[in-house]
Amino acid sequence: MLVTLSMVFCLVSDPTQCQTVNPLVPDDQPLTVSSCQIAGQIEGAKWVNEHPKHRLMRVRCTLGKQPREQGA
Repeated sequence: MLVTLSMVFCLVSDPTQCQTVNPLVPDDQPLTVSSCQIAGQIEGAKWVNEHPKHRLMRVRCTLGKQPREQGA
């Protein structure tokens, strides 16, 4: 079953400025419902390490294709 990981990051200095990130997952390592939240924590930590002015606000695992964009 296809599971899509999306994460919302906001600026620490202005929490109203947010962006959604959908990391690429290798085809040979597809996400499952149970592995998605763990992958979100790992990928989120990597992203914050590379973007220290941001904070991880939400991890979302959605069944199917990439979720519709909604207000972060």
